[in-house]
Amino acid sequence: MFASSSSSSSSSSSPRRWQRAAASIALAACSASLLAQPVSADNITALTGTWSSGQGSVFTGPGFAQPTNFTFNYPNTTGISFSFTDDGYYEEAQYRFNANGTEPHCVQAIVIWQHGNYTMHPNQSLTLTPIASDGRIQVQDPCAEETNVITYYDEPAFYSGFSITNDINHNRYMLQLVRFDGSFMPRMYLFYRPPTMLPTQQLWTTEAYKSYQVAHGGGALASLSFSHTTLVSAVLGAAGMLFWATMA
Repeated sequence: MFASSSSSSSSSSSPRRWQRAAASIALAACSASLLAQPVSADNITALTGTWSSGQGSVFTGPGFAQPTNFTFNYPNTTGISFSFTDDGYYEEAQYRFNANGTEPHCVQAIVIWQHGNYTMHPNQSLTLTPIASDGRIQVQDPCAEETNVITYYDEPAFYSGFSITNDINHNRYMLQLVRFDGSFMPRMYLFYRPPTMLPTQQLWTTEAYKSYQVAHGGGALASLSFSHTTLVSAVLGAAGMLFWATMA
């Protein structure tokens, strides 16, 4: 989801060719696997539902985030969850850690929630477009001056394909999204259909803002001191810095 910058030097041309080839192979595999699905041939219908990694500790919906209150409920373990409707809406929930190689005790806990619209293109790629005002990210860092920061989050995503198969070990349908570079997102399993989601319309409205101000005595949003750009670049960094503690 987080794209890293690429070098323009000639030495990087070979890796780029390999990445393009890998992406082509991944897309071909996705197409083949989708054709073999025991679900509807309509890909949007196949995506419909709530998917979660591992044993299903992280789910979208009201149990994870309350974006109009700027609050999260932390699950017992890390993971990722996506929900899709059959009419083009999606929701995303993530709970993960950011390791610190030089200071191992300074592990950051990161929770992310956003929702919006998705578009499935004729080649089965997906574009996810979040509602900019609704996304939230919270970072807990025991070694930072501010140990608990929560603010807005807006991160569009492009997936070059997806694969849905029947996982006999979990006795569930399994979804894998293919990133723009051909790599796979963690495996997710279908837990709910229809999906469990917050309302799909914009949540952070003028009325929601006024209600928040009243509930928190006015001026509470001034405590959100990190801008979106500063926070995302400073905390998330390069995509390779992030790791999943739950990969099952």
